[in-house]
Amino acid sequence: MARLFNREIKVDTDQKENPRFLKRNGSWEGIKNVLEVWKDTGTWWDGEAEKTFYRVEAAGGSVYEIYLNSGNGKWYLYRIYD
Repeated sequence: MARLFNREIKVDTDQKENPRFLKRNGSWEGIKNVLEVWKDTGTWWDGEAEKTFYRVEAAGGSVYEIYLNSGNGKWYLYRIYD
């Protein structure tokens, strides 16, 4: 089961822009593993920017999908897996 959110979050990255920590509900969570990375062009014909998605496992065991929007440089929490 997964819950969709699609809301802006803060993410701390390494030098290659891989996520290391994410801030959720006011607290920073370490990212233990990057499980998968992919790009999505969305509706490019409507001007939607490319997004780089990351499926990550947090230090506490939660699994999140987050993405970096190349159009505005902001990070978003997209999905939480239960």
